[in-house]
Amino acid sequence: MKKSTQASLMAILLLSLLGCSSNALLNNEQLDPLLPKVNEVKAIPNHTSVAFEWKSLASKGITGYNIYRAETNTYRRSPQLTKIGSIRNRFSTHYVDTKLRQGTGYTYTFTSVKNGFESSNGKVMNVKTLPAFDAVTFFQGFQKTATTIKLIWRPHSNLKVSWYRVERQMNGGEWMWIGTVKERMMAEYIDNNIIAGNRYNYRVIAIGFEHSFSKPSTLVSIVAR
Repeated sequence: MKKSTQASLMAILLLSLLGCSSNALLNNEQLDPLLPKVNEVKAIPNHTSVAFEWKSLASKGITGYNIYRAETNTYRRSPQLTKIGSIRNRFSTHYVDTKLRQGTGYTYTFTSVKNGFESSNGKVMNVKTLPAFDAVTFFQGFQKTATTIKLIWRPHSNLKVSWYRVERQMNGGEWMWIGTVKERMMAEYIDNNIIAGNRYNYRVIAIGFEHSFSKPSTLVSIVAR
């Protein structure tokens, strides 16, 4: 019984390895310079993502596309393009690259794919994501009691803002994330952990959808009494 169980486990393991190998082969196509290039591509950058649209090559017999990217904000003169996505549908004409850094330059190119082969690089595009948006304004703070400081600011006018991150620095130390204000139109935070004799600096960062964020607000500095 023990030997048959071990044999069954070995068979399952071999099958899984073969499956992984076949998938790996499918994802590493050989170059075919005769395949059509993906040259008609438009890029639309957001704060932490870039959307792409291209002219369909379905009528030319391709079966999919590969997407390559390099970050251009590096010290390399010629950054290495790396495959970041594969589309296995010849009718697709859209792609969104997400989780990017704000205000950062990227280089992209697309290739067409057909039966284990891919084309030469298509149009090479330099795209820069949008920078951090403006900081909150009218940021003020008041000590209300020996253990309480109240912060207020004007609600951010940018409709991309979803919530606020409140940070505090005590006596010139590290900035700490001390609170979250969950609504764009909510514009106050009360810190109830104050100790007399310490200097507290505060700042607020507006957080948008897709993890975008604003510039930090001006500082509010209060010596607790």
